[in-house]
Amino acid sequence: MIKLKDILTESTGDCYQAAGNLAISFIGDPKAKLVHGMVNGQGSLEGIRFGHSWVEYGDKVLDHSNGEKREIPKSVYYALGKVNPEENKYYTPKEAIKWMMKSKHWGPWEMTGDTVEMFNEEIPDDKREIGRKNIPISKRELMQLI
Repeated sequence: MIKLKDILTESTGDCYQAAGNLAISFIGDPKAKLVHGMVNGQGSLEGIRFGHSWVEYGDKVLDHSNGEKREIPKSVYYALGKVNPEENKYYTPKEAIKWMMKSKHWGPWEMTGDTVEMFNEEIPDDKREIGRKNIPISKRELMQLI
C-alpha cells in the first residue's frame, strides 16, 4: 500500500523549489501546471494539513521533492493526500516564472501554505517534515529565467 508519507517525505523541505524548477522545464507545454496546494499528512503528521507543491502533467502528478522522482496518477495522489482541487493554485510554467520574478522566491504566492491542525492536539515540532516556503531565488537563477 502506498502511503502519503512515502511520497511526501519533505525531509529537506524543498518541494516549492523542486516543483518550480521542474515546471520551468515544461515552458510552452500546455499540459504542464505547477500546483501549490494543501495535503493531509500520514503517520506522525496524521490530521495535519500543510502546504506542498508539485507539477501536474495531464493525468499524472510529478513530485520531485527531496531528490525523488515520483510520478503517479493524479487520482491516486489526490486520494492519498486528501487534496481538494478547489484549494489549489495552478500556474502555467510562464505564469510561475512571472511569480518567481515578482516575488523572488519559489512560493507559495497566493496562499499561505501554513500548517493547519485538523484532528491532532499538537502540531509536530519537527519542521523537517514540512516543506519550507519562501525560499529565495538567487540572482543566477533569476537570470536563467529571463
